[in-house]
Amino acid sequence: MKESYLINETSKRQEEIHLKGVIFDMDGTLIETTEADYLAWKNVFADYHKELSFEDYFPLIGMKSAVVVQTRLSLDDEETKKALSQKMKYFSDIAAEKGIQVVPHAIKLLKQLKQENLKIALATSSRQEKMKLVLQLTNLLPYFDVIVTGDLVNRSKPAPDIFLKVAEKLQLKPCECVVIEDAANGVKAAKNAGMKCVAITTTHTEDLLQQADLVIDSYEKLDLQKIHQMLLKD
Repeated sequence: MKESYLINETSKRQEEIHLKGVIFDMDGTLIETTEADYLAWKNVFADYHKELSFEDYFPLIGMKSAVVVQTRLSLDDEETKKALSQKMKYFSDIAAEKGIQVVPHAIKLLKQLKQENLKIALATSSRQEKMKLVLQLTNLLPYFDVIVTGDLVNRSKPAPDIFLKVAEKLQLKPCECVVIEDAANGVKAAKNAGMKCVAITTTHTEDLLQQADLVIDSYEKLDLQKIHQMLLKD
């Protein structure tokens, strides 16, 4: 196939490209969870007599849940634990009622990456409990070599911590990884980690994702050849 020739048969270009791993964000990037996540947060805010519009929710995408609770609701540690537990219950109930779907054509890309023996990782600001539920509902768990959740790092996106942690676990250098994100904070985190980034406009418009090296509106328009072409731009 064309991509295989690009990767396997041109050794000099392979050295220049250094592509060995692809790191995916989860919510909005691979899984269509934005509606369920927003409604769950809206319910949590209501529990504390606060409103949350979708416009106010938008900047929270990519932030660790504990950070959202502590900064937006000003809760102490004990109350934060209760709020996070309730948020997970709300999310689980909404996901069970409405269902959650994989972003169109994402599985095709995951299969292609597997066929080329590239390492695949998941870097999500979500907590482990939510990640496990989502991957169980969508049957995506077998695709990932490494998974890092937001509760395993100190700082949330746009800090680079989660992507650097993934690279460490994959035993790869940042320059050998490409990140796929849907949120501005995620794109900034990837760039802060020294990684190339593809942004998909599932939740944010293109003008908010301009820091990405490549912006797409569908995985149908992304393959390994385009990723390599992006890496060769510099």
